Amino acid sequence: MNMSTSVAPETGADAAIAALTPEPGRAADSTPLCVLPQPLPLHQARRVLVLAPHPDDECIGCGGLVVRLVQAGVPVRVVLVTDGSGAGGLPGGAGLVRQDEFRASLQRLGVSNYALLNFSDGQLTPTAPLFDAIAEEVCRFAPNWLLAPSAADAHRDHRCVAQAARQAAMSHACVDTLLEFETWGALPATHVLDITNEFSSKMAALSEHRTALAQMDYASATEGLARYRALLLAPARVGGFAEAYLCSGRDSGFAWKAGWGRPEWWPAPYAPTPMIVNALAGGNSVVGPAKSLSAQQRC
Repeated sequence: MNMSTSVAPETGADAAIAALTPEPGRAADSTPLCVLPQPLPLHQARRVLVLAPHPDDECIGCGGLVVRLVQAGVPVRVVLVTDGSGAGGLPGGAGLVRQDEFRASLQRLGVSNYALLNFSDGQLTPTAPLFDAIAEEVCRFAPNWLLAPSAADAHRDHRCVAQAARQAAMSHACVDTLLEFETWGALPATHVLDITNEFSSKMAALSEHRTALAQMDYASATEGLARYRALLLAPARVGGFAEAYLCSGRDSGFAWKAGWGRPEWWPAPYAPTPMIVNALAGGNSVVGPAKSLSAQQRC
């Protein structure tokens, strides 16, 4: 058997991978070893609209933030998009029960301003009825912060709401920041919020969603995610809790910036396009570029 250590020339994908692998003892680039998300600038929030696809999303995704905003006197409105009927996985009448649980949860968060859109659970599509309903809510409340699930979320209903949120943000000049929160998947967060002091309120609100909690252990999952996200705080807070957000503004069309979440040294051909949100959403609809301010609704 030939034990020669000679190696054949690398070609194709092997060569590309080799080019990306730093030599031993040398960093891949000169950027900081670990770049942490920025603290969420709560002082910039003037009016905040939260879009919750299902009962409990308002707690899991942004319950700590909602509590902090309410305590700071910031007007907050929470919109429940679906009827919460469980897409056929729950007994008849569960939707009405879950809507009552949603109201009880909001009381725990300190929110009295809410709306129920009553779209069929599990049946959302990125089409005009949903987009128009979300746009109407944005126009009516005129938030400068709009919170929604991520377009990269694993749940189809969540992705549809994310698309509708982005379209509404582009079409209404009042919105200056779109904040995507985490539910069915972690995000390459741009901002993080310390919710250690608000965590008990967040979990108390989640405890009102008895129907959902009987199906899955969302409480343990929510606690685990919040503990993990506390590692992103600067300095990391041992025993603390945090929520992470991916924030975008009008300059990017409320979309992830090209290449966000990848190392700076990754080759340009592999960089995600500016329309990565739509690609990840998996829908057939195409959200166009941001309208000019003259064409936007100035609600």
